Amino acid sequence: MITVHGFMFDVDVVSELQFYDWVQPRWVHNRLLACSPFRPERHPSFAVRLDTGVWIDSGSDDETWRKGSFVKLLSYLRNETIPETEEYLLSKYFQYLNSDSLELSFSLALVPGQRNYLSPDVLKPFMYRHPYLLKERGIEEDSQRMFRIGYSKSSKAITLPWFNKTGRLVNVKFRSVTDKRFWYHRKGLPVRDYLYGLQLVHQRKEQIAFLVESEIDAITLWQAGYAAVALGGANMSSRQRELLIHSPVEELVIATDNDQAGARIAESVANELNGLMFIKKINLPSYAKDVNDVSSDDLHNICSRYTDPIQSFLPFH
Repeated sequence: MITVHGFMFDVDVVSELQFYDWVQPRWVHNRLLACSPFRPERHPSFAVRLDTGVWIDSGSDDETWRKGSFVKLLSYLRNETIPETEEYLLSKYFQYLNSDSLELSFSLALVPGQRNYLSPDVLKPFMYRHPYLLKERGIEEDSQRMFRIGYSKSSKAITLPWFNKTGRLVNVKFRSVTDKRFWYHRKGLPVRDYLYGLQLVHQRKEQIAFLVESEIDAITLWQAGYAAVALGGANMSSRQRELLIHSPVEELVIATDNDQAGARIAESVANELNGLMFIKKINLPSYAKDVNDVSSDDLHNICSRYTDPIQSFLPFH
């Protein structure tokens, strides 16, 4: 039983958690014991109660990430904002809530003309650079500038701005450089209504694009010379589907993560877009967990089977 916006209802915590790959998991006595999803560790110190979804990360040094609700955990696993996860749980499990009420409660801000875009000034405090992306992920300076990546000194986090298809700032994702934690700008719009990198696809009128889960995977592909968009999570929303259908993309190459969740996303995307555009899927090398984990040579060998590399980037506006 969990509570969201004053509504109490049952959630199948086990099935929700089983969608994801856990390190050293043990399902015992109404609990999941595993290594923390928020930080690297060798010995499990993370536990989730399977009746309420309440979790504790006993090895964490950060009090804000030492314990929390199921909503907070699932929003991290789904790679989305907490309001988006709340809407997901309500729509899936709270059967007595009228669908019109859901639409009214959660989607008023989504009506065209009523979107509260973020000011570009939001990015000014983050006009710094941290070596993490270059040293750990191989993202070069030109690519970081193209996507306006910055660094928050106070949060010790990389900042990844999200833009709509015309280049308006809609949200900022913060990714810790010390562990796996991430969060979003508190005034940002739901990222499920956008596709990371889509503004470049429109600028260049790209007809072939790769679809990935994370922002860093999309940047990796652009850096290698291949157009890409990222879902920003483990699901494709109806709005993201519409954005793809109405984009210049005629051929979509699915390149989701090399795990159970990635396979599920790939199948779902293929089913929802089949017949609306050409759909293909790449198989990542067994050693790679995602696109960013693939060696440069292997990445070019794989991607060049589907399209020629882009020779130059358009200026970012």
